Amino acid sequence: MKLRSKLSLYSTLSKLLVLIAFIVIVPIIISFVSTQHTDSRLTNMKDKVIKLVDKVGIKEFLEEEEDSVFASYNILKEEYISIEPTDKVIPSPVFENTSRIWEDATVDYRLLTVTFRHAGHLYLMEIGKSLAVVKDLNGVLQRVAFFVLIISFAITILLNIGYSNYLLRPFHLIIEKKLKTVNHPEKFNFETIPTTTADFVYLDQTINEMMHKIKNTFAREKEFISNVSHELLTPISVLQTRFENMLSEGRLDEESYMRIIDSLKTLNRLKKVTNTLLLISRIENAQYLKNDVVSLKDLANEVISEIEERFTEKNIAAHILFSDDFRMQASNRDLLFTLLFNLVNNAIKYNKPEGEIFIRGYLKDEYFLLEVEDTGIGIPAEHLSNIFSRFKRVNTTLTEGFGLGLPIVKTIADFHEIRVEVASEPGKGSIFRLVIKNS
Repeated sequence: MKLRSKLSLYSTLSKLLVLIAFIVIVPIIISFVSTQHTDSRLTNMKDKVIKLVDKVGIKEFLEEEEDSVFASYNILKEEYISIEPTDKVIPSPVFENTSRIWEDATVDYRLLTVTFRHAGHLYLMEIGKSLAVVKDLNGVLQRVAFFVLIISFAITILLNIGYSNYLLRPFHLIIEKKLKTVNHPEKFNFETIPTTTADFVYLDQTINEMMHKIKNTFAREKEFISNVSHELLTPISVLQTRFENMLSEGRLDEESYMRIIDSLKTLNRLKKVTNTLLLISRIENAQYLKNDVVSLKDLANEVISEIEERFTEKNIAAHILFSDDFRMQASNRDLLFTLLFNLVNNAIKYNKPEGEIFIRGYLKDEYFLLEVEDTGIGIPAEHLSNIFSRFKRVNTTLTEGFGLGLPIVKTIADFHEIRVEVASEPGKGSIFRLVIKNS
């Protein structure tokens, strides 16, 4: 899972837990606040009644008899007030949930009970608020709180996702511009990624420093290979000429003659290796131009014609199957010929007698695919990662070659920005696929 996805998931889950906690706690808080608010209103109403009694007198509320009682409900029975004489003092106001019967109906109230003195007499006052009204208020407040929480949750999630994308944008730029697109140290983008996050600045600088070192090391390696190849070709050519002169003089006995023949074969192989390394070095140093337009179908026919004798030697059938002819722009014909020649040559080398080779070309989406398939011995899965490494041959039972054919293929493919894919099954054969951008 990507870092951005993990951060978003963590943020969402944490807020979801907070939301669940609030859903559980908020009704309790609202109920408490609503009760406190109701009690406060009852206290205010009590104070107003006492002030009114002080102002107009208690007789306005009581009948002439001393033990008479004043009781009043509003029309909807939402509020209740009662005043009556008493001889029992209540030290402090009492709040409770209780019921009162009015007109044969029982109504639940939040009730304030308190005693007060007026004109030397003690009176008991009860002021109530209908619990149904309180519960309705609680329901409204809970629904409002719930919707506010949901909306807040959604807004914070969107803000977090947006901020995470903004915060991680330099990280994704580093991956896209500096890690995913790196095919060659010479083409690495050393441009500094703009960011104010110290960690990303450090990461960017570290990658740049590492790639500078790799680039310098790679350049020295290429220079070394190029110089060594040049230096080796001269003595090889000198020795080859001397051996050929010795053979042409005709003064050697049979044993010496055979030894010189073997030495010439060794020199030829050494010369091929040196020329191959020199070719790779020149390609990597971009010493070849890419100004040709190449028909890959014509190129395939040319390669088959060039290597026809080898097909005959092993009695292998070649099939060229192109559903679309593709003309590759900005390419080097000689290098592409070498690339396809090496793939076909490998397909012959590791094929079975009376086997087959298929060269296919077809368009798929925005790519042209060029495939070379054989019916040979195949490549074990554990060796697939090494087939493009220099001087490594997967099949050691064959003595021909030095394991440079596929590295040349990979080098030329990289030079032309072609992706190479391999699929193989031991005992059934291999498919080498060139994926070429159709642009």
